[in-house]
Amino acid sequence: MNLKRIEILGVPVDCVTIQEAVDAAEQIVEGRHPAGYILAVNPEKVMAAGSQPAVLAQLRSAALLIPDGVGIVIAARLFGLARLSRVPGAELMPRLCEMAARKGYPVFLYGAKPEIVREAAIALQRDFSGLCVAGTQHGYATEEEMPALIERINASGAKLLFVALGSPRQENWIARHFSMLTTVRVCQGVGGTFDVLSGRVAR
Repeated sequence: MNLKRIEILGVPVDCVTIQEAVDAAEQIVEGRHPAGYILAVNPEKVMAAGSQPAVLAQLRSAALLIPDGVGIVIAARLFGLARLSRVPGAELMPRLCEMAARKGYPVFLYGAKPEIVREAAIALQRDFSGLCVAGTQHGYATEEEMPALIERINASGAKLLFVALGSPRQENWIARHFSMLTTVRVCQGVGGTFDVLSGRVAR
């Protein structure tokens, strides 16, 4: 991936359009780049990273940092750094699922309430013909259940994993467990996107 990465108040963010983000993820899944995770950068993350070294470390370790918040786009322009296009995580996830359906890559959904994640999976399979949702898991798994969850994700053969635990919980989970995932090539923290996909929450 030949992406330009800038820093806003010391916090990295990639200069990508939504299509470039999809293309980058596809290259990772194909094995042309190391497996990695996608995190969204917004003003809240910038503020948190300024006072919490762990947050900054998570961001610096990500394969792709999308400019999710409009405040990030404005800040980049005001500081004369770049003209960014906003890439909302809630819009990127369906685009990644579209790519996964087209290429035959299984996906796994983790997070939200049991009925929400089930309905999100149904909606995605309705919208993207041929999409293989290899598994789902609600967001209430305990720490004791994590080894079994990791085993389930690995056994599913999923190439893309979407984690909807809310921030910062999802970022913490990804940073802690990504190295344990044996088949997942791309992982994205997606916040409340499952709620939107289920139709229960409007964007």
